[in-house]
Amino acid sequence: MTKRALSVTFAALAWLSACADRPGDASASPAGTAPAATTPRAATTAPASALALGPASASAGASTASASGPASAAPSVARASGVELRALSQALSEPGAEFFSDNYISNETSYLQVAPALAERGRRGGAYVGVGPEQNFSYIALLEPEVAFIVDIRRDNLVEQLLYKAAFERAESRAEFVALLVGRDLDRATAPGPDASLESVLDAVERVKPDPQAFERIHGELLAHAEARWGEPLGAADRKTFRRTHRAFWKGGLELRFELKADNGRRYPTLRELVSAADPDGKRRGFLAEEATFRTVQRLEREDRIVPVVGDFAGGKALRAVGDEMRRRSVALNAFYVSNVEQYLFEGGAWPKWVGNVAALPRDADSLFVRCYLDQGKRVPLQMKGHRTATTLQNVGDFLARNEARPYRSLWGISSDETSFTSLSEVRPASSSVP
Repeated sequence: MTKRALSVTFAALAWLSACADRPGDASASPAGTAPAATTPRAATTAPASALALGPASASAGASTASASGPASAAPSVARASGVELRALSQALSEPGAEFFSDNYISNETSYLQVAPALAERGRRGGAYVGVGPEQNFSYIALLEPEVAFIVDIRRDNLVEQLLYKAAFERAESRAEFVALLVGRDLDRATAPGPDASLESVLDAVERVKPDPQAFERIHGELLAHAEARWGEPLGAADRKTFRRTHRAFWKGGLELRFELKADNGRRYPTLRELVSAADPDGKRRGFLAEEATFRTVQRLEREDRIVPVVGDFAGGKALRAVGDEMRRRSVALNAFYVSNVEQYLFEGGAWPKWVGNVAALPRDADSLFVRCYLDQGKRVPLQMKGHRTATTLQNVGDFLARNEARPYRSLWGISSDETSFTSLSEVRPASSSVP
């Protein structure tokens, strides 16, 4: 493994391990406000290719990285189905890195901190890019993109996305989706209906006693479905990952938590706590909170518009190839959920490569980053009371302009930047000084 790959692998581990200890007080207000503005500013240095979106192409083939435009064509997302989705995923992906900790669920308790701003912004369509497991679905439900790319350096995450895809596509209700995910044999006839509360949905699943035989049957059905939709059987390693992941959900149920292999004494949120989380206004906006949000993600899964990709944010292929595919589809970046991965891209010379990859993505004046800051002893102004994480927004153009004027040196610097915000009333102009 190269030094850079090892650095990014450690990045992912720290991203997982340093998150919040408990769900926190989601009703608390962020500290500090900023002068009001209506919308994030566009970058004054945006390259022409960022706004000149080329026509879509339906031809198939491998994609190569290019900042100036697409090279050889990849399968079109609009036509992706089964084998075409697999071909697209493979065309966009690059080699992954070894990982020494599991990440079956998120542990970012603040992930809905920016949900009101995303909803108020009212931006729909375009392309979504994200990293990690289930938190992406809540952002996807809020943004309703035309296409979503889940880019993670761990191939395990791609396989987990296939498990989620199978559960989404086979489920007839939110309750059945959760039951399939945790390997419980829920009776469809008695499952809570579309108007049921989230508590009723989760309680119905929890009342079903875990049964090894039921798990084996459900697991076999989901694996068969995933392989049929993927267009070919998974390899032996991917099958093992698929089973290990599904079994972790079965054993943990709604009490499943992120855990380090080396115990650090921290309490991470449960799956139930994460999907039940509320935004700062006290409103539940997770992808399972309401029937409509669940159906939004389900529809995109069934249309093969959520594309799992193995990729390194500072790598030479994946993000560039995603940008090429976006140009082929004539869509600009809506939002890019980067978690806290940038924290570790400052190491080993990866930062300029990451910035170059961002600059190559097709974007417009309203493209946003969704970013998670991890408090490791130094808070940021927008951090909510009771949380060790802070989730913020930043206009991608502002990020590039600021970094060009004076390169960022830390994730704290980015998250404390006056152009970072959690509500539209906090948006500041891009001309402010860089921390």
